[in-house]
Amino acid sequence: MLRKIFICAALLTALIVTGCGEEKIVGTPEKAVLACAEIIMTGDSENLAAAGLSEDDKNTLRKAVVTSFIKSMKKLAPLSDETAQILTQVFFDKLKGNVTFKTTLKSDGDKPVVELTTTPIDQAATAKTSAADNSEILALVGMVGKLKADGATEDQLTSSPDVQKLAVSALTKYIDGVALQPEQTFEVTCQKISGNDGTAHWEPEDGKALIDWLSGQ
Repeated sequence: MLRKIFICAALLTALIVTGCGEEKIVGTPEKAVLACAEIIMTGDSENLAAAGLSEDDKNTLRKAVVTSFIKSMKKLAPLSDETAQILTQVFFDKLKGNVTFKTTLKSDGDKPVVELTTTPIDQAATAKTSAADNSEILALVGMVGKLKADGATEDQLTSSPDVQKLAVSALTKYIDGVALQPEQTFEVTCQKISGNDGTAHWEPEDGKALIDWLSGQ
C-alpha cells in the first residue's frame, strides 16, 4: 500500500512540474523587443499583452529608465519629486510622436536575436543645440550655484518654488530640443522568462544595453 502511495505521489509531482504538457510561450521575441523599446522611449506600450508582458514588467522597465533620466537632469539642479514627474512626462511625450520602431527576427532558437530599427537619441547633438541656446539653463545653474554658496541645503533647493519653477521651464526647453540620430539597427538577444502559471514570455537578455543604445549612451 505504501509503495502505491509513493508511486501516486511521484506521478502527481511529475504532472505539476510539467504542467500536464509543454510550457506555453506567450508572445514572440519581436513583440517583446518592440514593447520594451516603446516603454523605454515613450513610457508605455500597447503591445504588452501581445508580448506576454505584465504591468509589473512595464513598471520595472519604466522605473529603470526614469531613474536614469532624472539622475541626468539632477546634474543641472536638485529636483523635487513633483518636478521630476513633470519632466518625465515631458520627455516621454516629446519622444512619443517622433520615434517609430521596426523589429525583425534575425535568428531563432533558445536565445533568438531580434533586429530593432529606430532613431536613438543623439546626446552630442542635443547638448550642442539644446543646451547652447538655452539661456534658462545658464540662469538655473547660476541660481543654484549662488544659493549653495550662500549655504542653501539640498532640501532647501528642492523645496524652493523659484528653483523648481525655473528648473521646469529650463529643462522642458532642453527636452524640447532633444535630437535623434539617423535610423540605426541594433541586435537584441532575447531570453525566455518562465512564470508560475505554466506560461513563459520573451525579454531582452540585456535590458541595460538596450536602454543605453536607445538613449544614445
